[in-house]
Amino acid sequence: MRRAVLLAVMLGATAPLLICTPWLVIEDIGGGGRVAAFPLKWGERFEICYIHSVDRKPVCEVFSLQRGKGIVLHETYFRMFGAGMGHWQGHGHIVGEGGWIKIKEIDEPVGRFLLRVGSRGVDHTLSVRGKKINLTEKAEGKLVELKMKTHPWILSLIRK
Repeated sequence: MRRAVLLAVMLGATAPLLICTPWLVIEDIGGGGRVAAFPLKWGERFEICYIHSVDRKPVCEVFSLQRGKGIVLHETYFRMFGAGMGHWQGHGHIVGEGGWIKIKEIDEPVGRFLLRVGSRGVDHTLSVRGKKINLTEKAEGKLVELKMKTHPWILSLIRK
C-alpha cells in the first residue's frame, strides 16, 4: 500500500513535467540543420514578414500552432495589392486598418509549409513574442520547412 501511495505521489509530481508543449521549428531541408526553434503556447501567435519583390512593400502573415492542426494561418496584411496578393474567396474578410490592407479570420490549417528564404532586401523576418529574428541572415536563399513539434514541458523551460 505504501508503494502505491509513493508511486501515486511521484507520478503526480512529475506528470506536469511530461505534458507536451508545442514548438515552432524551422529546418533547412537541404541538410543544413535547424535554423530556429521556439517553444510556444497553444494558440500563441507569431508572424513572418518580408518585403514584396515587385512593389517593395511589407507583407506579413500571422500564424499559430494548434493541437491536431499544426500551423494555422489566421491573417495576412500588406500596404498595397501586388502580384500574388489577392483575397482567397471564402477565407477571411478584407478590412482597411491603420494604412494596412488586412485579410482577417482566414483560420486555415496549413500543417507545415516550405519557405524559400529571400535575399537581403526581402528580409524574411520571424516575430515571436515581440522578438524579431531575421531569417535572411540565418538562411538566405535556402529552402526551409516550418513545422510544429511537441516536446515535454520541462524541455521548454530548459531551452528558454
